[in-house]
Amino acid sequence: MDASKWVLNSYSKLKMAFVLVLLALLLFVANIFEKEQMERMDQSFLSIYEDRLVPATSIFEIRENLYRKRELLKEGLQPANTQTAIPRAAIDSCNQGIHQLLTAYKKTYFLENETTVLQNFESDLQAYDRLEQSVLEQISKGNLPQAQQIYERDAVPHFKTAVLKVAELNHIQSEIGKEMLSHSKKSMASFLLLSDLETALIIIFLFIAQILIYASRALSRNRTEPFSVN
Repeated sequence: MDASKWVLNSYSKLKMAFVLVLLALLLFVANIFEKEQMERMDQSFLSIYEDRLVPATSIFEIRENLYRKRELLKEGLQPANTQTAIPRAAIDSCNQGIHQLLTAYKKTYFLENETTVLQNFESDLQAYDRLEQSVLEQISKGNLPQAQQIYERDAVPHFKTAVLKVAELNHIQSEIGKEMLSHSKKSMASFLLLSDLETALIIIFLFIAQILIYASRALSRNRTEPFSVN
């Protein structure tokens, strides 16, 4: 039995219809999963930007402000500087910048260990800021030796610890970023697999359509051929 006769057979028609319905359902399901994967990828890339790139940038700028205000304070501790040369305004500007960066940072998504490190950093930063103000007060009073003692003995250890916490936060961002990138790659692989499945189903659809067209043409020719008696 050739392809056209097989297709025209009533039982074969039923099987063909079942196959077409099944393929349509598979395409529908694949399309749903494909949309879900696209949404996950979109959320993943958005999270990489909002919850990892923004904090990473904030951490970098916080560290820059920390070093900047330390250098300004060290300038104020130089014996050659007078009271009018105290860089209080510039230091206050750095402190304001750090506060704004921390506020933006806290609006992002946090992991448990990240929260702990950030809290420890803020504790050391607050301690350093208080000692920083004490140093500036002593400088303004002309007590430079006392200011240097407070700075070297009390402030520097808190500064070093704060910088270490900033480095730890930066490391956390890097590790989480790698993990999120790995998840994004898996989502992309799933998306490509679904896309390949849809392509395969479409090819099958086209193949079946060609069979149906061929059978239809064969039937049409059989009906139009004149009946002859030899």
